[in-house]
Amino acid sequence: MGEKKRRAAAAGGDANRGRALALAAEAQRLLAQSQFAPALGALVRALELAPHVDSFWAQFAEVIRFFRFRPPLDARLHALLERALEHAAVDPGELFLPVTSLALAQADPFADPLLLRLLPDAIVRDAALIDMVAAERRRALHDRTVRLDALVAIAHQCFNTEYVLDETTEETHAVEEIGRTLTGGGDLHALAVYAAYRPLHTLPGCEGIAGMLAHTPLASLAQRQIIEPLEEQRLAGGIRSLGAAASAVSAAVQAQYEANPYPRWLRTQTSFAAAPLAEIVRELFPRVDVADVEQGPTRLLVAGCGTGQNAIGIAKRFADASVLAVDLSRASLAYAKRKTTELGMHNIDYCQGDLLALDTLAERFDLVEASGVLHHLEDPLTGWRKLAALVKAGGFMRIGLYSELGRGAIVHARGFIAQRGFEATREGIRRCRAAILAATDDPLLAAVTRREDFYSMSGCRDLLFHVQEHRFRLPQITEALQALGLRFLGFEFPDSGISASRYRSRFAGDPTMTDLANWDRYEHDNPDAFARMYQFWVRKPL
Repeated sequence: MGEKKRRAAAAGGDANRGRALALAAEAQRLLAQSQFAPALGALVRALELAPHVDSFWAQFAEVIRFFRFRPPLDARLHALLERALEHAAVDPGELFLPVTSLALAQADPFADPLLLRLLPDAIVRDAALIDMVAAERRRALHDRTVRLDALVAIAHQCFNTEYVLDETTEETHAVEEIGRTLTGGGDLHALAVYAAYRPLHTLPGCEGIAGMLAHTPLASLAQRQIIEPLEEQRLAGGIRSLGAAASAVSAAVQAQYEANPYPRWLRTQTSFAAAPLAEIVRELFPRVDVADVEQGPTRLLVAGCGTGQNAIGIAKRFADASVLAVDLSRASLAYAKRKTTELGMHNIDYCQGDLLALDTLAERFDLVEASGVLHHLEDPLTGWRKLAALVKAGGFMRIGLYSELGRGAIVHARGFIAQRGFEATREGIRRCRAAILAATDDPLLAAVTRREDFYSMSGCRDLLFHVQEHRFRLPQITEALQALGLRFLGFEFPDSGISASRYRSRFAGDPTMTDLANWDRYEHDNPDAFARMYQFWVRKPL
């Protein structure tokens, strides 16, 4: 290609990117106004113009997650869904609804290649499809005509959910018999069936079985169910400890997460354009003055990092960042460390310890993240105060707390559980889930079944059986901020800015959207606005 043609091609590429960026911005505006179909159409055109832009793929997943489809699906959309399932910028869980709706509309859902690609990397949260997974798993116990690729995908799904599905006594006996025949390996069908009921690392000689399966259709199962769990056991012993649990409540929380590390995530968005702390704060809250934020390396603390999803996201989000990530549960930290190593990251230091004891740390941090942890303390304000002391003057905190109104359905479900006497055991959680699914005339229990956490063992335990949970109202948070001397900067929204757009239209006199009294009124009228939790940023004065 001559120089003239190269310049013309570059100019055309720049023009396409410019048009694509405008379309993506238009899609974001439409989504904030709940105009989902036009938003999706704009993003499809953006991806056709500039398919190499990672952020467009993440935005595509964010929009398409609202859609149910029936076949035949438009060829362009089908091709984009296929690519999105493989794209590093896409959390496959976002594609759950469009993919499963297509599969369920077919005579044999397990013949759908999109579904078979989704099942290993996400958690199914559709009761009808789960029933089909359970039925196909049960059929495979005695019927060797079940397709091996479908059985492998089902086994992945069952492992992802930590075998939360009910099983009959007959199934249990049949699986035990299969296990006895697999001492020295066994045929692929039998191994896949076993993996759909029990993790392969529970078999004697599992390391030898992993080697045997390395070049078979079950290689991915051997990786997930043997190699990775054994690696986590190895990593757990090498994690530095900052001390034991500081209270009986902390010890109980630790025991819960040692038994059920949470969340057991598989893939998440891993393509990010890292930016300095000041730039990210400015993007989130344009009216905040960040001129005095220090330039250079950013030191971050993630308190209650769990299995590392937040810590990894933060380490990728902030340019020139190093992260100290702390959690009570060594099992959770081993999971986090394995995932971090898989991603080739080297800027996170994982430590086991109680955040109530972190005030012994000598260093101070530019940002302290405490999302989803303070509300599990015996005294959340005491923990928050200890963490606030670790923030540099002029530094930031990102806080996540449960909302009393947003958790209404969960509170109702916990009352239902107490009344029925379900226990936080594997069988107790299974019985509880069955009872909630059967209560079709209870809209609050039905709302619980729409939560992703309802569909895994560790998720359900965290959602409904947690040993310690506090919930907050916005006036309480206002009082806490005053007591701690922290300035509220604003909320982050998981709903693509829909709540922010509605708030602006109602409270035009609050352009910074920082009046928590207004937000309290807004939440009373929109009790699901913070159904996940309040996620917000605060700043420590200079």
